[in-house]
Amino acid sequence: MYFNKLKKGSKIAIAAPAGRIYPADLDFAISWIEENGWQAIFSEEIFRHYDFGYAYAGTDAHRRDQLQQYLDDSTIDAVWFARGGYGSAKIIDALDFSRFIENPKWLIGYSDITVFHNHLNNLGVPTLHAVTAKQLDSRYSQETYDSLTTVLKGHALEYNIPSTMNNIVGETDGTLVGGNLSIIYSLLGSESFIQGQNLILFIEDWQENWYHLDRMLTALKRAGLFKRVKGMVVGSFTKMDVQEENPFYSNTFDDLSNNIVQSFVEELHIPVAFNFPAGHIGDNRALILGAEVSLNIMSHRTKLSWHS
Repeated sequence: MYFNKLKKGSKIAIAAPAGRIYPADLDFAISWIEENGWQAIFSEEIFRHYDFGYAYAGTDAHRRDQLQQYLDDSTIDAVWFARGGYGSAKIIDALDFSRFIENPKWLIGYSDITVFHNHLNNLGVPTLHAVTAKQLDSRYSQETYDSLTTVLKGHALEYNIPSTMNNIVGETDGTLVGGNLSIIYSLLGSESFIQGQNLILFIEDWQENWYHLDRMLTALKRAGLFKRVKGMVVGSFTKMDVQEENPFYSNTFDDLSNNIVQSFVEELHIPVAFNFPAGHIGDNRALILGAEVSLNIMSHRTKLSWHS
């Protein structure tokens, strides 16, 4: 167990470090928290708007101060990020994690929240890559929330999924890291960029041009990241490139994106799992990042399990 498991009455704070949020966006999340016997904690300040080339949930200073309160509050058992979008990188360096590291708790989210995953994982703190409080315009699987509940209640996490034709079979152990590829790429050259050795890299993305996918992977290769990677888990790449030109645009997994990724990893001779159910899709299963895992990719199935 990484942190104290949530029990009846545990508090989950909802924070907005990036894009604008509206009250109705949180209705499902608040209901889900309460149905599990926990308390949803949030301030009306989460609904502030600040437009400066992007619709933020308040100014940088406002978003930072709101989140800092929850990071420092020892009575809060987890912080669930309201949504991604853009803005986390603008406040990460102004946050003080000293008290948080003394009393860590789950930080939950994905997409732009990858900034926090990478930064905290570098500090030795595991984080939870999972659905944000605000849902996408998508139908969500039962596994999306069951897997989140599994982690928060302190149970073991393990996945067995069907293998695909792109997979590269093999078995390895390492530290699971990563998240949204565009955000990982944006962190190059900063202290929040992925550090460490013996890594198992997870990536996902959406609404990117195929050539930009190639550009990002090229940059990570040139930065030497792939030399430190022992295995990879490739999640969803959805709504890629131009809809009129992409026959896979509405698919959960994009075939050409998989082929582009495969062109980079096949020379690494490491196990790689494609079409893992995580990312900007309705089947977005929880992943504990910054934790040790075993990855076993066989011809018929892929097993991903976390060390206790």
